[in-house]
Formats: sequence, structure tokens, C-alpha cells
Amino acid sequence: MKGKDKAFDFLMLLVGLLLLVLFWVRFPAMPVLEDRQSTAYVMPDAIASSSAKWTFLKPDKSMSPQQVVHIQLQALQQNDRSDSGVITVFNFSSPKTKLHIGPVEHLRMMVRAPAYQSMLNFKSYKRGQLVVTGNTAYQLVVIEGRDGREGAYMFILSKQRKGTYKGCWMTDGIARQEEEVLTSRT
Repeated sequence: MKGKDKAFDFLMLLVGLLLLVLFWVRFPAMPVLEDRQSTAYVMPDAIASSSAKWTFLKPDKSMSPQQVVHIQLQALQQNDRSDSGVITVFNFSSPKTKLHIGPVEHLRMMVRAPAYQSMLNFKSYKRGQLVVTGNTAYQLVVIEGRDGREGAYMFILSKQRKGTYKGCWMTDGIARQEEEVLTSRT
């Protein structure tokens, strides 16, 4: 009887180890932040879903800081009812920025605040000189809103050092520039 018990115990130990290995291989020990770098958004009232071409654009190592800013500006200029432009800006936001902003719904609300609402569906824009210092880039942009008023914004980008987007330029922030700051040097 003892022989059968030992054989059964050994068989159960083997089955347990095999199951443990299968679960370990199939399911990661810890979720990885880089696995959730982009998002799609479906409007709550089901008017439209984010199927516009902008929502599919993501950072790439071959893109320069100028191209990253240009893509985000074009997406915001052509933003649609499903906020594909805002989603594109979210997709190009650095992982550090996404931690501060939170989900894409927060960015959708932020961009409609008075300081940033002129960025949605604006008429035109002018870019200033791009300044790159190491792994950081700064791009001043003056936007002419739908109402004809101009607003200046500083795009702050960084080249990612690790993760899924290592080597890609991504946006750390877009800061509204006050008129007093822009004209104080004259």
C-alpha cells in the first residue's frame, strides 16, 4: 500500500509542477506598462467610433521630433466627432505623461479647457525653430484658432530610453505660452 501511495504522491507532484509551468508560461507575473501605449475610444452615445486614420499612428524610431509635432498638429486640426486627433496626441504622449494624465478621457476634457480648446480644428499654424538638447526637444507653435485668435504652445518632447518605444520621440507636454512671456523681450 505504501508503494501505491508514494507513486500517487509522485504523480500528483508531477501534475502540479506541470500545471504550474503551464500557468507561468501562459500568464505573465506582472503587467507591463509598455503593453498599453495606445488606445482607441468609442463615444458613449455610440455616435461614432475612432476609426479615423489618425488613431492608428504610433511613435516610430524613424520619426524626427519635427515629424512627431507635425503629425499631432495635423491630427488636432482634423479632429473629428470620435476625437481621433486627441487619441493620436494620447498615442504620442510619453509613458511618464500618460501616468500623469490618466486615461484618454482626461485628455479629451483637458483639450476642451479654455487654454487648449483653440487647438481643436484650428485654421492654421506656424512653427518656430526646433531646439534639441540631448534627448529633449522643444518646438514653439503659433496656432490660429477657428475664431481667428492666435495662441502659442510649446511642445516638449523626449527621446525614450527604455520600453516598447525606446529610441522614439514622444511628447512630455504641451504648454500654453502666455502673451506677456512671448512679448517681454521686445
